[in-house]
Amino acid sequence: MFNLEEFLLMREKRVEIQNSIIEKYNLPILVLRANYPGEDKNSFVPKYILEILKDEIIDIFNSDIIFSEKLESIEGPTYIYAIKDFGRDIKKIAMLIEENHPLGRCVDIDVFDSNGYAFSRKDFNGEKRKCLLCEEMAFVCARKQSHTQLEVQDAIRNKLEKYLESEKIKTDVVQRFSNLALKSVILEVSAFPSFGLVSPQSNGSHDDMDFFTFIHSGFSLDSYFKEVIKAGYSELPIHLIFKKIRYMGKIAEDKMFLATNNVNTHKGLIFLMGITAACAAKTKSQNLPFENISTFIKEMCKDILKDFDNIHLKKKLTHGEKLFLNHGIVGVRGVAKSGLEMVFNGGISTFKDSIANGEHINHAMIRTLIYLMSILEDTTILHRHDIKILNEVKDTAIYLKEKFSNESLNIQTLNEIEQDFISKRISPGGAADLLAITMFLSFIQNSFE
Repeated sequence: MFNLEEFLLMREKRVEIQNSIIEKYNLPILVLRANYPGEDKNSFVPKYILEILKDEIIDIFNSDIIFSEKLESIEGPTYIYAIKDFGRDIKKIAMLIEENHPLGRCVDIDVFDSNGYAFSRKDFNGEKRKCLLCEEMAFVCARKQSHTQLEVQDAIRNKLEKYLESEKIKTDVVQRFSNLALKSVILEVSAFPSFGLVSPQSNGSHDDMDFFTFIHSGFSLDSYFKEVIKAGYSELPIHLIFKKIRYMGKIAEDKMFLATNNVNTHKGLIFLMGITAACAAKTKSQNLPFENISTFIKEMCKDILKDFDNIHLKKKLTHGEKLFLNHGIVGVRGVAKSGLEMVFNGGISTFKDSIANGEHINHAMIRTLIYLMSILEDTTILHRHDIKILNEVKDTAIYLKEKFSNESLNIQTLNEIEQDFISKRISPGGAADLLAITMFLSFIQNSFE
């Protein structure tokens, strides 16, 4: 039986706990509770919905969550998070979750700054939340008692059922797309001759890795591919998806280095495949055409070059930052900011046309690699060499592309060029990453038709 006095006492106790967490950590807090009418706040539906939204919040704020606590009471479960971020920014994200997640209207996400101030939607010129059953403001419907408690509960239950049905579709997309991402990664390292890259026949221009190093590395990324595709298959705004997958990428890098004994095999690919797979899933979730993947990538990466802001003040620079300072080369960030233009406007057609013409997939991969080498400012080459060598590689690729445009590849010629590249320790690693991306997009393209 519902006890009003106990309910009010627990609410008071919750407020005390919230204030103590703010005081202890001197950080803003986010408080997540179910928005469910009636006396039983601990029934299956509100608790299940709360767990779903709790996982979203953890994925979005990830390592910025300094402390978390779960309260169990007559009020229903309550999650409290102390987050290392600006309170206003946390509230903006909370509002986006409430407005965009399919179950966002079934929860309340309150945010308090480090002084205990409770942000409201009015602070951001936001509208009050609407009713679950009609377009009227929720507080107006509540005041008028426009809907019965049972009607609102049924509406929430229906939302949950609809969400769970969509999750079945998502699970299928995650499985199919992640399998094809892994397939693309393994195929890429299987191509030969590959101009100084590691292959089954050669370590190429590398003395710290071989074909099996790449196999171990590739399979270590399997769970990462699933995670970013799951994150992308979402109604949340693209910048929140990016926030999720950037943290996932850091975890994937750690797994890669563990699998390879600290050899960097796929760091660039982790970034590129992450954004590509997530944007492919986002496109699929909204039933948009295949080309929209590029549009979403552009939107996701529109501010990516801000990573270079104020790098002249940094004491320790990454390889990419040094190239930007010395040559203005933006590397993989620039490729992403363009929406993978070279892949969508040539890479995919090169690969698929070769297959359609009856060529072996190995030849299709070599043709695509040559195409990518001919236009890419490959920072992997620049890491070992200079602009002069990079231009020589591009000129060689242009020559090969033109020479074999209307005839079969001459493997002997390609082997000779590969040996020359190996002698000079040239390895077009950036083009290799884009080859894997190109194949992944080629494999999933028919999913959008």
